[in-house]
Amino acid sequence: MRLLLSLPCGSRMEPISYTTPPQYMIIGGLRVVEHWAIRLLGEVTVVLGVEPIHVRRNRLLISELGVKVNIDYSGSADAEVNPCIVPYTSNVRAVIRHISNNESVACGSVQLVKVNGGAIVEDCNIGVLKGPWDIIRHNTGLLGETISMLMGMLGINGNIALVNSKVSSDVKLNTNDGPVMVVGSTLDAPIYIRGPALIGLNTAISPFTYVRQGTVAYMNVRLSGEVKNSILDCCTLKEHYGYLGDSYVGKWVNFGAGTTVSNLKNTMGSVRFMGVDTGMVKLGPIIGDWVKTGINTSIMGGKAIGPGAHVYGLVAVDVPPFTIYNGVNGRLVAMDRGRVRDMVLRWGGDAYEADYALRVFDLTQGLRVGINVSEYRLT
Repeated sequence: MRLLLSLPCGSRMEPISYTTPPQYMIIGGLRVVEHWAIRLLGEVTVVLGVEPIHVRRNRLLISELGVKVNIDYSGSADAEVNPCIVPYTSNVRAVIRHISNNESVACGSVQLVKVNGGAIVEDCNIGVLKGPWDIIRHNTGLLGETISMLMGMLGINGNIALVNSKVSSDVKLNTNDGPVMVVGSTLDAPIYIRGPALIGLNTAISPFTYVRQGTVAYMNVRLSGEVKNSILDCCTLKEHYGYLGDSYVGKWVNFGAGTTVSNLKNTMGSVRFMGVDTGMVKLGPIIGDWVKTGINTSIMGGKAIGPGAHVYGLVAVDVPPFTIYNGVNGRLVAMDRGRVRDMVLRWGGDAYEADYALRVFDLTQGLRVGINVSEYRLT
């Protein structure tokens, strides 16, 4: 059987979706496509109809585990599936049952499964992401399930999986609440990691860092301070003290020293995200690719920080892509297009990454209408 992850999510998943297709979003330790591939190993080929640039930008962690999965990047499929279905094993198996019964599936106005010629049935028991906040809602639970599944596939017993990794006796691994997996990394300083947690390829963690439940450092990440139930995509640097909780962080993000996020309102009320009541008491910001924060920046809970934005001071508003927000005086200016490519190159991205950033800049131009262009310079 061949499944194409392609149906519209029903939510635009901003600001993550400005740069990353939903098939490549990270939830519960892996990218969405990886979840489907490992849960249907040996019985299904997962098809991705995405552009080559997305394949290049979104390396798969399972390839570092030696797990041979069936993923194809083009071609026909027997059914289409919504990539925003929360990929718990129970949801994945429910999808397969419907397809086997030749049934298309919807939940309200959101189509979950499409089978050509199949009768349409309603099944709202299959959970679907209603917005990026739901990634955080489901992250810790799915992470525990996924690490346990990977350990079984790799023949690892217990609650600790060290895959091509070295962890010194100075590292405390607490698995009372879930397993811990470390992939292709060396941890040799006093660190406290509480599972479920996944430390991915080439990740470095500073001494005295507190890594709490639900932390995913996907690949080439730097961690310091305190991190809890947060996802950090490839090449993101949180190398200094500060708190990051219940947040999603894209690629090539740099946190200035002392940057801290809020994930809880003083009133203990529900956090809103881009005008939507999430129903979540704890939710930090959702941060896009290439974002930079100044030292001692404080970001309020439920804020959307668009890709390429630079923020300073107290950030209590949503920040559009490729803008510079000064929370000290509330000034917001648009970034000069001529500086975008150089900005990405200076932070370690290659020419492909820099060109893609310029493309995203152009695609999000409408979000900066009426905002003055800054005098920002890299010199």
